[in-house]
Amino acid sequence: MTTIRDVAQLAGVSTATVSHVLNDTRVVSDDLRGRVVAAMVTLNYRPNAVARSLRVSETLTIGLIVPDVELPFFARYARDIETAASEVGYNVILCNSNWALANELRYLDHLLARRVDGLICISVSLTPEHIIPVLRRNAPVVWLEESRIGQSFDSIVLDNHRGAYDAAWHLIERGHRRIGCITGPIVAQLTGDRIAGVRQALNDAGIAHDERLMMIGAYDAESGYHLAGQLLDLADPPTALFAFNDIMAIGALRAAYERGLRVGQQIGIIGFDGIGLTAHVSPPLSTIEQPTPAMSAAAISLLLERVSGQHHGESRTLRFQPRLVARESTLGA
Repeated sequence: MTTIRDVAQLAGVSTATVSHVLNDTRVVSDDLRGRVVAAMVTLNYRPNAVARSLRVSETLTIGLIVPDVELPFFARYARDIETAASEVGYNVILCNSNWALANELRYLDHLLARRVDGLICISVSLTPEHIIPVLRRNAPVVWLEESRIGQSFDSIVLDNHRGAYDAAWHLIERGHRRIGCITGPIVAQLTGDRIAGVRQALNDAGIAHDERLMMIGAYDAESGYHLAGQLLDLADPPTALFAFNDIMAIGALRAAYERGLRVGQQIGIIGFDGIGLTAHVSPPLSTIEQPTPAMSAAAISLLLERVSGQHHGESRTLRFQPRLVARESTLGA
């Protein structure tokens, strides 16, 4: 399908220029307008209903709040959201909250002052009450990674229960009965869903769960390294580790190597998210992959349907399925 980006590339202009031509939102020179129109004719481009309705927007700008842009997973989300937004002529203002509610609230004020047309949020701290003033300013909100059913904004969520179940079941199928888990912050809804998925897999396999094997991590490599070390130093250590993100799993790899364990043979390690780095560590890391391009595109679509006035109804939640990517860290060499 031809997109606004294809038109921009052929015409040699920005996607914002194409959007201005389509929606008459800014003065564009006759030369640029002619190049855009010619490209549209060549590509047989027909703006969709959302793109045609962008004229109601005021700034062609979306605010994006993420917890930690240093983590590859959130950096990938930022990239995918920017890509999806640019295809319909939108710019993205990225705000890194560093996991702090105070920063998130400050960014909400900042983005509203910039008159963004809508917001996409990834947060474990913001509550619906924090978002009410945003909605009163007619700036729609889409929540990523956690559901806010019953609220006046939409959600894009992953089936975290399924992903964690698949990770644990994969380890069980490889013969593991003692599976150590390094979770994320317990306050996050997705953490609870993943813990429940692990426990269901153990129950389905008739394996008793040892609470000592559940450690609360901080989604960084250091916590993965230190907590994996604690698990591996137990008198009766686990034979496999499931870290709730890939960066913690990479930290766990280091802990295993320092103890002389052959990863994939003497110890199995699996992560979660599917960041590109997992294919290039040694050994390549098994992971549960999130479809971030599709989730990002869906977030932009839901947001612009509200910006354009196409949807005024109750909140919608779109749920996506993860995919197990099994590599040498659980399969052996």
